[in-house]
Amino acid sequence: MTVDVTLFAALMSTTEPALPAADWMRLYLPFAWTVVLAGALVALPLRWTLGVQRVLCGLLALAAVLPGAFSPVYWLGLAFQAPSLTSVLVGLWCLRGVVTGGHIGLAGGDAKANGLWRWALPFALLGYGLLFDTLALLPWQMYAWGFSPALLLALLTLALMPWSLKQHTGVAVWAVPAALLLFAATRLPTGNVWDALMDPLLWILLQAMLIRLAYWHVRRRG
Repeated sequence: MTVDVTLFAALMSTTEPALPAADWMRLYLPFAWTVVLAGALVALPLRWTLGVQRVLCGLLALAAVLPGAFSPVYWLGLAFQAPSLTSVLVGLWCLRGVVTGGHIGLAGGDAKANGLWRWALPFALLGYGLLFDTLALLPWQMYAWGFSPALLLALLTLALMPWSLKQHTGVAVWAVPAALLLFAATRLPTGNVWDALMDPLLWILLQAMLIRLAYWHVRRRG
């Protein structure tokens, strides 16, 4: 019984979080911002040639490794810290078009194909919950739960449910469980599972998508 209580306490504990290694964090920051920025660049509805896309992505990668304040990563890190693992995986998914030569979009009709609309409402609510927690408007510490191993197990179970139902199509279905598994292995970017799933830029993108979907439904019914 003592072992069970100890195990339960360890799973629920938020006082001794496992943090990412400092060397991994230094490597992750420029890589993550390069992938996110390059992925957003190629996802824009612009008719750039494949060669232009590759050149721009290469320039972003070079800019990311510039020292100190000369790099945009320095300023982005000050403003937004590090992108979530989810954003990095979505960025990599977008960048597959640079390799294959096809255009990958995140809005409009592509939203149905890539499945990102599935995230819009739950991730928007999650973002507001974390925002209210930051402003100390909640009676509990929601962000602190992100250091608990039990929450990671619960979220991974929920994320794998579409796979058990054989609804594993679109980036939205595989990116979340992949992000959680990467987080379990690396603890990136901060050791908190909420930061692995969500970041401010992704939150804004999904809210914009939610507004667009709501407008589309209202217009369709009208």
